[in-house]
Amino acid sequence: MVQKVLLIHYHEMSLKGANRPFFERTLQDNIKKALPKETYTSCEMCYGRIMVRLTECADEEEVRSRIRTVCGIANFSFASLLAYDFSLLSEEVLGALAPRAFATFRVTARRADKQFPLTSQEINERLGALIAARLGKRVKLENPDLTCYIEIVGKNIFFYLEKEKGCGGLPVGSSGKVLSLISSGFDSPVASWKMMRRGCEVIFLHFHSYPHTSQASQENVREIVRVLTKFQHRSILLSIPFLEIQKTICAADVPERLRVVLYRRFMMRIAERIAGQEECKALVTGDSLGQVASQTLENIVAISSATAMPILRPLIGENKDDIITTATAIGTAAISAQPYEDCCSLFVPEHPETRANIAEVERHEMKVEIEKRIADAVAGMTREEINT
Repeated sequence: MVQKVLLIHYHEMSLKGANRPFFERTLQDNIKKALPKETYTSCEMCYGRIMVRLTECADEEEVRSRIRTVCGIANFSFASLLAYDFSLLSEEVLGALAPRAFATFRVTARRADKQFPLTSQEINERLGALIAARLGKRVKLENPDLTCYIEIVGKNIFFYLEKEKGCGGLPVGSSGKVLSLISSGFDSPVASWKMMRRGCEVIFLHFHSYPHTSQASQENVREIVRVLTKFQHRSILLSIPFLEIQKTICAADVPERLRVVLYRRFMMRIAERIAGQEECKALVTGDSLGQVASQTLENIVAISSATAMPILRPLIGENKDDIITTATAIGTAAISAQPYEDCCSLFVPEHPETRANIAEVERHEMKVEIEKRIADAVAGMTREEINT
């Protein structure tokens, strides 16, 4: 009997040694969360692969779109699961290929079970000869129109015709929890996605200046988090009112050129406080070196010194075009391209400091009641859970 399955391959996890079972279990759990319950009957390990047994009612397009968002998958295939018999394999392959339009083909067999009576090369040759004789097609090893993939593992034979690229990386939840400072722009959503792809569960923190700015930026961020939630299935969005801190800095006789640096230092302190409450191990920003005034090396150093918590910057060496390309691929670019006002665009001088001196920054910062402002901001925080 032939059964339709989803055959999933991973790459990085196979290098994890003694920790590999943990990563495999995490990936299995994430696959189960991604797929509707009515589309599968089981999700099980199968000799370095994951096999999902699909139901008859499973919508292949829906399964495909959902599985593409699961981090940790190198590639996946919709395959036929066959009994341990070459003659049955031959019948299935010939039946599947007969209605297809192609002129050239190749057979690529992989025999993980060495007890199977035919070697990988013998399977290639015998099956190839049958296809050529019965269907009148020509073998072509380089760039054929069609490839027949055969995998023999345990006492099972898998047959499929396409490998589809997965998200790659590591399964979300396998690398701990981080707090990402997110805005409506292109950069921070991409940075957040990159951390998910490295196995992190991401909690989102957004600073806003409502009512001095409209609610459009907050709504854009909410939409971006909904898109990103496809990759981790559940997200927490925390929103912090930041306007009073900005007004306080402006009223404290702080030089205009230093305002953005001070804004960012307060954000880091607030984020550190919240990260502790949420049990996050690091902060994440969308900084790209030299992209804007606050992201020069000197300013990054001055801003980072406000907290002892690690700050991860996955985009630090990327340019804007690369970032937008990734944003387009993950589905956040169209939202980020909409006009918006963020809190850092307020009270910004024409010529901001690009090489901040930490001693000078700290001297002016003493004019502000740091702990009180942090406490007030955290007290005004709102929390929202977003699910797929």
